[in-house]
Amino acid sequence: MVVIYICFHHLDAILLVLISISAFMVSSRPIATHPEDHVAATSLVLKSSDGEKFEVKLQVALQSEAIRQMIVDGGFSNEIELSFPNITGVIMAKVLEYCNKHVDYDGAVNNLTAVEELKAFDTQYVNVHYETLFKLILASNELKIKGLLDLVSGKIADMIKGKEVEEIREMFNIKQGSCADHSTKKQYVQGNAWAFQ
Repeated sequence: MVVIYICFHHLDAILLVLISISAFMVSSRPIATHPEDHVAATSLVLKSSDGEKFEVKLQVALQSEAIRQMIVDGGFSNEIELSFPNITGVIMAKVLEYCNKHVDYDGAVNNLTAVEELKAFDTQYVNVHYETLFKLILASNELKIKGLLDLVSGKIADMIKGKEVEEIREMFNIKQGSCADHSTKKQYVQGNAWAFQ
């Protein structure tokens, strides 16, 4: 109870500090509204962790908020090469498949045929092994591609919906010792009983 009281008692001060920090961070960074204005290039090269290079149209790459900000911050002239040491060539190709398809359909929300085609593509796109899905989540998070992150997260959520813990362990090949087991959790709760009162 004391911990909760202290947290609520100082909540106003904490919120004020957080708002001040947020305002400072937002005001100290340039807003990447039109990266096209910063470079003359119409394409760029993305380099994966295994050295594979992908030449990508600028409009396709700009679906990534991370790439958008890199272009604004980078002071590039004509040639742009960006490296991603945490994304393999196979996963980068899969991410670019998504981006290429979605840039073609950008703004086609009033065209029902285009919307249906995009839904069919998305459904087929996430019909892959769970390991690929996890790698896509990490890549879309690093690249800050919200649509892709939502799509892949939704697929994983559908896969585990209504399943028991053991079924999920089996589905994703999670070994019993790879997570904190029940006895460890129980010991933690007992050792920190004050926090759970």
